[in-house]
Amino acid sequence: MKIGREALVKSRALQERAEVMGSWALGLGLVEIGEYEEGLEVCRRGTKLARKTQNALLLWYNLNHLGRAHEALLDLEKARQVYEEELQLRGPLGPRYDAFSSIRLCAVAALSEDWQEAYAHALRVHEGRTSTDVLDGLYLYHEVEALLRGGDERLPREEVRRFADRAEVNERNRISYLRALAVLSEWEGNTQKAIDHLHEAQTLAQKIGLPGEHWQIQSRIGELYERRGDVHEAQQAFSRAAQTLRYLAARIKDAGLREGFLAAPRVRRVLEHVQPVEHRDSSS
Repeated sequence: MKIGREALVKSRALQERAEVMGSWALGLGLVEIGEYEEGLEVCRRGTKLARKTQNALLLWYNLNHLGRAHEALLDLEKARQVYEEELQLRGPLGPRYDAFSSIRLCAVAALSEDWQEAYAHALRVHEGRTSTDVLDGLYLYHEVEALLRGGDERLPREEVRRFADRAEVNERNRISYLRALAVLSEWEGNTQKAIDHLHEAQTLAQKIGLPGEHWQIQSRIGELYERRGDVHEAQQAFSRAAQTLRYLAARIKDAGLREGFLAAPRVRRVLEHVQPVEHRDSSS
């Protein structure tokens, strides 16, 4: 990230095109490490400058990472609008980019729990995919769950098998792979196996420094423990998720942005699980 910031500063002394090219990687990195407000700012500026270049590929990349910044903040409507604009660039860029945009729309629909739409996007991903791009791997578990919920059990297993080799050599990809395995295990009724996969994914997320992955994984672990009736373990997982969410929110200085993040249904769901316990603890 230090190198990325230095490169962006140097690029601003050059043509706007140089800054545009330097923005998308830094924006993505900032979002990954939980600097949501700064990441959004970098992505917005990069997208604004990319429009001036009239270069479809540069605009696509910057829109792509702007959408991911909105997605991390759980501003899913804005994320969807950005990804839909990105999808409109498939004409000059070709069908490969159609699949890239569709998997991101699949993720937004999955996060919105609109599984019918998520399934439709997942099918388009499968039909248009020629390879598994590194960044596409971030959404593997959303695609797998959408396909399963759509009634297709063959395709998701095929996608997970195809991704296995990459997951052995890249820890960031392995997190998504493990989360996809957890979805499959849960679908098969093996809750403990799903929890084990998620614990391994959570350990990697902590090691790499991915707070956004960490809270989502802990939240899912909590839901699985809760479903199994393991109240204490569920509460511990939700508490860890809530702690990470508060850390992320505290780094957002813009009040409107922070409040929007904390008001997102997925965030509220976690915080509501721990507030009654915390209230009892403080009362005692």
